[in-house]
Amino acid sequence: MITAQPQNRTVCAGQNATFSVTAVTSPNANGPLSYQWQSWNGSAWVNVSGATASTFTVSNTTVSQNTNSYRVLVTGLCTTVTSAHATLYVNPNPTVTLTTNVPPAILPTQSVTITAVPSIAGGTYQWFKNGTAIAGATSQTLGPLTVADIGNYRVVYTAPTGCVGTSADLAVTGLASPNLYVYPNPNRGQFTVQFYNQSNEEVTLRIFDAKGALVYQRKYATTLPYTNINVNLADGRILTAGVYVVDVLDSGGRQIGTRRIIVYQ
Repeated sequence: MITAQPQNRTVCAGQNATFSVTAVTSPNANGPLSYQWQSWNGSAWVNVSGATASTFTVSNTTVSQNTNSYRVLVTGLCTTVTSAHATLYVNPNPTVTLTTNVPPAILPTQSVTITAVPSIAGGTYQWFKNGTAIAGATSQTLGPLTVADIGNYRVVYTAPTGCVGTSADLAVTGLASPNLYVYPNPNRGQFTVQFYNQSNEEVTLRIFDAKGALVYQRKYATTLPYTNINVNLADGRILTAGVYVVDVLDSGGRQIGTRRIIVYQ
């Protein structure tokens, strides 16, 4: 007799679903039990080839198998018992696409926000940058991102059913620009210099006063594709109030860019 009937199973597409039955021989009968699982084809129960154990697994399920029904015939020495049927429910995996408010190739003066658009609403998000999960990035949108955030982004979306979808990667890149960006400007002697570069090298940042005299010079290592140099001369001993010119030279002494700044006290 059957002591535990097969139970319904709910899985995500691509997962395996296992059905099982527990049966024992009757007190007056000895000998092994045999099993034959069957599926409902819409008009009749048909044997599933090779499904002759107490457990039966539907491998790599597809959405087309949703609501398929299965049962098992348990045969002892004298009799065959038919189990209750169990239903397979297969939930689709969500798809998720990424959109941006502007093209994702940006300048230092620009930013971009990425939005995830899932096929099934109401789930949860986890954003990744260059394959690493971003701590706290669990909203539908990510951003605003600047040239300091250049990289490849994707999102893993979990639908309310627990099924998971992963977006394709979206690359946030920096546009090439001949400009030297300095901000804030005006400033109190504390500012950031940004510029585009195509190779890792050592550059020289110089600051000249209104008379053309060199008042500051220092070497910095670059990063690709945009380098950020944070300058802090706000102690008043180097830059007094006035107009200055900032320029950056590459490792060969060629000027990358120049920008006028205003320093106030």
